[in-house]
Amino acid sequence: MKFLLILSLLPALLYAEKPAFVTQKDRDTAKNIAAIRTAGFIDSEIDDLHAEISEHLSKMKKLQDLNVDKSSAQFLAHTPKPLKDLFKKDAEGKTYAEFALPQGVTVVDWPRVYIYDATAFIYPKEDFSELDRIVFMFKRTNSDGDVYVKEMRRLINPTPRSQSPEKDEKGEAKQDTNSDIKLEFYQSLTSDTIWPNTPIQKAEPNVVVTLHDEKDILPFDKQKNIFLSYRKTLRKLKKLSQNRLHNLDLDRNQMISKMLEF
Repeated sequence: MKFLLILSLLPALLYAEKPAFVTQKDRDTAKNIAAIRTAGFIDSEIDDLHAEISEHLSKMKKLQDLNVDKSSAQFLAHTPKPLKDLFKKDAEGKTYAEFALPQGVTVVDWPRVYIYDATAFIYPKEDFSELDRIVFMFKRTNSDGDVYVKEMRRLINPTPRSQSPEKDEKGEAKQDTNSDIKLEFYQSLTSDTIWPNTPIQKAEPNVVVTLHDEKDILPFDKQKNIFLSYRKTLRKLKKLSQNRLHNLDLDRNQMISKMLEF
């Protein structure tokens, strides 16, 4: 009888819920996450990228002041129409530079296929000593189906510092925590919705999240995803600004060579 009783209870014992317990790995992971959130999302590579992009914009401004871009367009490329300025003004009158990020088609969610378009808007400070604001704008829409869904995401860093203006207890500059990076999400099911390709949007975002908001802390894996996406896109921007500066330098050297043709 005892044997039969044990056999009858065996399935329940096999499939019974195991007692919950925390491993040392779980404890260490929780401590690391807490330490990162306390210190902020500090990253020396991001600081260096901010500094390099800021330097590129500063040098571009100096070459623009020397009229290098328009002179080369006129005398080298023989462009008859006026050349667009390197730096633009937004709706609030602030100066920014625009860079086209990669565009094309994505099949990540196959069989869904999306057409995407991406742009970067970079604001320098008035004296071009440092960056003031960075806006990465990503638009996409599905290329097939009965319903076309337009989406836009904007990754914004309102304070892209290479060094924080604040000082610590030792009087040294604090590192930028990047905690105020924001992610905005827009969506529309109507075909007449057009979000202009400008850094300031009149439409309000459907959802806004902050990388690290004490009042609404995101899951750590989502925080990490936002942070890594920002750093990855920043690397692309650094190459684009470097190439634009390099082209301006080449134009200047070509102009000098042309002037010496006698």
